[in-house]
Amino acid sequence: MIIISKEKNYGQIKIRSVQANRLYQVQNEYKYKSKYDGSVKDSRLEFGAAVLPDSMFTRYMINHGVTVKKNRESLDFVVMKFDYYVDGYSEDGLMEDVERKELKSQKDYVSRISAKKLRKKYYNDGAEITWQSYDSQTGQPIPELAKTIRYRMLMRSPGKAKEGSCIFIREDLLEVAQKYLTMELYDKLPEQGAKIVEMSAYSTMITAAAKDFIQIPLKNMLIVKDQESSSIIKALCVRTNEQRQCEVFENDNCKVTNVLWDGEGLIDESLFPNNMEGFIYCRSHFFKSCLFRGNVVDYLRDYYGEKYKTAKVKDMFGRQVKVSDIRVIVTENSIKWLKFKELMGNTPIEAYQYYEQVMKKDDYTFSIVKTAHSSKWGDLQRSSYQINNSLPTVDEKTLEKIAQPSIDYINQMIKDPAAFVEYLKMDASKKYSVKNVLAALYDRNPEIIHLDFWMRKKSEIIEELKNKRFRTGKLLQHGDNLTFCGNPIALLMQATKQEPLEEGCFSTRPDGIECYTKRFPEGTRLAGFRSPHNSPNNIVHFYNVYPPLLQKYFPKLGDNVIVTNGIGTNLQPRLNGQDYDTDYGYVTDQREIVDLARKAYKEYPTIINEIPLAGTSSYNKDMNSFSEMDSTISGNQIGIGQSSDIAQLALSYYFDRYADKGEKDIRLEEIFVICSVIAQACIDGAKRIYDITPSGELKSLKKEIMEYVPDGKTYPVFFYKSKKNKQKDKCKITEDEVRMFKCPMDILSDIINKKVIDTRVEKQYQVVRYKYLDYFMEPIPDAEKSGHQFKKVKEAVEAYDRTVRDLNKSDENYEWQLDNAFSECTAKIKKWKLKQGTMRALIVYALSSRCKCPSRMMTVLYDYNSELFLNCFKSGKNEQIF
Repeated sequence: MIIISKEKNYGQIKIRSVQANRLYQVQNEYKYKSKYDGSVKDSRLEFGAAVLPDSMFTRYMINHGVTVKKNRESLDFVVMKFDYYVDGYSEDGLMEDVERKELKSQKDYVSRISAKKLRKKYYNDGAEITWQSYDSQTGQPIPELAKTIRYRMLMRSPGKAKEGSCIFIREDLLEVAQKYLTMELYDKLPEQGAKIVEMSAYSTMITAAAKDFIQIPLKNMLIVKDQESSSIIKALCVRTNEQRQCEVFENDNCKVTNVLWDGEGLIDESLFPNNMEGFIYCRSHFFKSCLFRGNVVDYLRDYYGEKYKTAKVKDMFGRQVKVSDIRVIVTENSIKWLKFKELMGNTPIEAYQYYEQVMKKDDYTFSIVKTAHSSKWGDLQRSSYQINNSLPTVDEKTLEKIAQPSIDYINQMIKDPAAFVEYLKMDASKKYSVKNVLAALYDRNPEIIHLDFWMRKKSEIIEELKNKRFRTGKLLQHGDNLTFCGNPIALLMQATKQEPLEEGCFSTRPDGIECYTKRFPEGTRLAGFRSPHNSPNNIVHFYNVYPPLLQKYFPKLGDNVIVTNGIGTNLQPRLNGQDYDTDYGYVTDQREIVDLARKAYKEYPTIINEIPLAGTSSYNKDMNSFSEMDSTISGNQIGIGQSSDIAQLALSYYFDRYADKGEKDIRLEEIFVICSVIAQACIDGAKRIYDITPSGELKSLKKEIMEYVPDGKTYPVFFYKSKKNKQKDKCKITEDEVRMFKCPMDILSDIINKKVIDTRVEKQYQVVRYKYLDYFMEPIPDAEKSGHQFKKVKEAVEAYDRTVRDLNKSDENYEWQLDNAFSECTAKIKKWKLKQGTMRALIVYALSSRCKCPSRMMTVLYDYNSELFLNCFKSGKNEQIF
């Protein structure tokens, strides 16, 4: 195995992002009215921070014309966001029409332009952006520092199509980037009926963020045909009627099909990276495959015996491949270039040769995007409200047992400071988190638990964990998120021309599906859930078995992979279109949840998506078609969250009615079944378009729910709290519209609220608060003198605090922006050599009522120099004081 080292000139590139509507305003010299002082001002181009991750694409472009500064910034790319309408009532501060007219200029008037129209304009015309620098005193632009660049649309922002984002590139770099992304196939696309949906989805695979890189010569890779396995089951089929509206039909003899290795591959132990576990998810040119770790060579040696060194096997193209060369096995579903084989040669073998030349130019490089990792919660893992609210029960005793692990976890934190500190260390993944500071202070002196600041932060953190995580569905259970691997022994048999359906590792069962995972003991029954999860019909009941062949040839899959059986089962449709390119499921052995999983598997039929596809070949190779396609995909992708929300409302009413009447409401069941299919269709929307309008269908379903129920428009408590946590003041649900439902999630939320220790009542768990700061801090000479450094640090941290408060938490780059703001602040402060006395004075200030941002001040000071920071505090237990 050859791993490509990360050279210094590579890495992520910092770029800028702009709103298309704001750019349009600036280009057309629109005015706006300041919400602060009411003055009329020129529109100013505001931009946010974004990144292009280290990838095959960015490395290539750095070597082919892209300019990257020492601080990793580049103006050669820009993210364009098509989020809002440009009109007088949008959130961008533009004036209403009456106020515009007073300016007596036609250019001051803003006509209503939708995101769709803006997308069409900039896709076709490109975008000329002038990056201004402004005088810090006057706020006016400095002309000599302005830089104007013309950009052209390059690609849909990977994974962000639903947010309407795409990446534009400096115009003179467009051709070189486009050729590399598309393997020079873009120019070969026909003008009419072009596969631009597939091209847009698969050309960006080389832009994925790489953890590392691996070289796999194609002579070591065997490509074989996928294998299907069908069975007959009772199902609920979702189809469309003549009005293109979704309807549900029962089918007692429905044929369902699994694609056994859809997106899966195998990699021999000799190639597998030493620092990774279980699998490596690899991407390259029009290629993606989750390669699971196994003894591929050992199997081939055992099967061919003495003929191993001379044996040959045909791949799916008819090529004779030496068995002794094989180190990786993949199937046709991993090689997306097959969708364009007619552009790559006259025959399949010519298309393969074309692809081989592309890979040879890149030294057969594949980026490693993902590998296995275990839960940071140890033996526990968080579930979701979608999972919990689909559990088919409203029995409080059952739900109390399901809630118990979370109750025990948080109560232990309240009782035992050491348990709380263990949680701090586990959850403090970011350097700008105050949790790092609290944990370090405790390690220095356990009596710090009596410090007012420490006590307040502990109370806030526990309250957030209780109300914003556990009570909104992120409950802890014994289990983990396990990556699905499908019948790998059968894939080895396919490679050696045996009959894969006779694998023999698993048996079929009427009330569940057999699996193999080392995460749980042999013989354990398990419950499995995959996202998007919208109904009891998506729950799987597993039986964990330990097949000898899997143990022999796949001994190092680790604890975070689950091998599932797709032969003769309903696995993939049951899990809402699950495949094997790193799809994972939430798997637990919690007894009550497992029993409910078996109940759901037997009583709630599997949902089958029978909505027809709308032909993707209707697009042409022009920017109008790209614009139309991305607008459609962007609109459809919003439906993922909406379908989940409407499914949860239908489920909540469904269980609420069942609790009162003891019978199932068929129409409400149909609604969450339809939502499950719409979610699947929306997720697939970046690759294929279904013949429905998700937004219209979902709007109609929500209206039906609200009109269908007798008590009018009401929402469950958990649903309201979850929306309030995410949307804050923008949450459209009012408290008057909320009531307690007899649904699993509201019952769980209420149980947690009642069972978690309330220290206001149970006073034995209260901590004595020591008032004087000197109890905890070392006396340091000159610490009271607030000099020039004190003032500069104070101003820098307060500026950092203002920057963070202005960030949009829903922005796709929020975490990066937060990290960047922290880094800029600490980099500035680290240029100054702070003395011990200044550090102590700043800490005293941070812990006083005068400080506006105590947590951020403490975090910045700790990051500056943790030793200098901690030396301001007494170490160990001071018996004279405590």
